[in-house]
Amino acid sequence: MNVDWAIAVSVFLVFIGIGMASYWGLFEADSNAIGLSLDSANDKVLGFLRADSWTTPVRYDSGSSGPEVLYLDFTWPEGTKDSTRILDSSLPLSCMFQGDRLYFEANVEPGDNEFLMTFANVSEPLACGSFLETAGANRTLPLASEKSVMVSQSRIDQMLGTEYTQFRQSLGITRNMRIEIDSGTTTAYGPSPPQYTNTYVRETHSAILGTGQPITIRVMVW
Repeated sequence: MNVDWAIAVSVFLVFIGIGMASYWGLFEADSNAIGLSLDSANDKVLGFLRADSWTTPVRYDSGSSGPEVLYLDFTWPEGTKDSTRILDSSLPLSCMFQGDRLYFEANVEPGDNEFLMTFANVSEPLACGSFLETAGANRTLPLASEKSVMVSQSRIDQMLGTEYTQFRQSLGITRNMRIEIDSGTTTAYGPSPPQYTNTYVRETHSAILGTGQPITIRVMVW
């Protein structure tokens, strides 16, 4: 009798163990699947929002002070020219193109003056659309460009202007997701995760193209 009881208890515990192992195995498999989906969704969203960006220091040696029209000759990577800006202490200067020659107007000081030219692989209206008098313009020297990856505000606007399901399908994302963009204020895109649902989050810190303003992008899937 006691032997039968002990055998029954042992068999019961074995089945309990098998059941728990199966449950945790399924739970772990589902967690791994969601984790992989998060990695994929995060990569696709960042791939859409970010763009290759270049910064090029520009130097000019002046013998006087005051406003001057300056120029530089440069070869831009394909698809980047329209986004070009010339900055002086982070402030954009008036500029215009004539072929592959960029003219800009700046207040200079005697000696070495340094400006920053930025451009990126984004589609946007021509940034250097001013009209400048080019007679007597002085040549500047562009130095080596530095490449980085930054978030494009125009692509954020494009995403926010696209219907959620359409945007998700265009990136080939099958799971439900939500994107939060924090650049001082938080903008949310997509539905909120249901209550009591395991939500997986990936957070990326970057900067906004053209301004350098810090930005945080959160991608959530469930």
